[in-house]
Amino acid sequence: MKPFFSIIVPTYNRADLIKKTLDSLLAQQYEQYEIIVVDDGSTDNTEEIVGAIKDPRIAYYKKSNAERGAARNFGIQRARGVYITFIDSDDLMLPTALQNACAHIERLKFPNCFAQSFVVMDAITGKQLQAPKFVASEKINDLLMKGNFLGCIGVFVKNEILQTINFEEDRRFAGTEDWLLWLRLAARYPFHYSNVVCASMMEHENRSVLGFSEEKLLYRTNQIKNLLAQDQVFLQAYGVSSLNKIYAHMLSYTALHLAMQKHKKKALRYFLKSLRIDFTQFFTRRTLGIFKTILIQ
Repeated sequence: MKPFFSIIVPTYNRADLIKKTLDSLLAQQYEQYEIIVVDDGSTDNTEEIVGAIKDPRIAYYKKSNAERGAARNFGIQRARGVYITFIDSDDLMLPTALQNACAHIERLKFPNCFAQSFVVMDAITGKQLQAPKFVASEKINDLLMKGNFLGCIGVFVKNEILQTINFEEDRRFAGTEDWLLWLRLAARYPFHYSNVVCASMMEHENRSVLGFSEEKLLYRTNQIKNLLAQDQVFLQAYGVSSLNKIYAHMLSYTALHLAMQKHKKKALRYFLKSLRIDFTQFFTRRTLGIFKTILIQ
């Protein structure tokens, strides 16, 4: 049997962008799917834009604002698909995405979770800003311990799994809730990957994360460590050493963003702390980005 997919689209004040996203979903060559739009308390005319699209595959729900993790979980609770996937309301899915996902599922005999690749595009110029991630191995469990190279876009998980293991809803943790979920899944199931590009992540100024404060960056850094430390399945699968590497990775992530905000001394302090915990952080591309950003400014 061909799998039925549920595509969950969380949105907040994206009335000017969401129609293009939904048009890309409705253009799928594959036919067995539903689209669940979860409006996370928009104050613009998102409801009017979505309501004007008369297609029975779209279900629209509006709820009070609680951030993206809660919005995705809201959609998960209403999903009918065998598999659930996600796309933000400013991204575009290629017409072949679900068809390729179906072929991947059939070849692997219905895996619990897998991801497809995507490209990052400039929303204004249409130019490619970041090449799709190429992974030599078909399974990415260990790679996910080194950093989150996935977006929510292109990840497919069985519905029954997401009913019990889903997104952290703490709004202060927003921006890291997806990596936490992938890590929890990777500790429990083989996490497959396809290098086939399924979508375009559109980069624009309103998507910028440059405004993240030191407080929020540090909260996310500490919280992912704390939550994984409470996950006995994760600890049994990967141990404390992986937990420390993830913590060091988030510290260097904090350093990079503080460097981009021209807080040079703070950036260096967090970077040095990451090295004390895991010196291998020095040999990552992020290190080059940190020092390049500091020296240029």
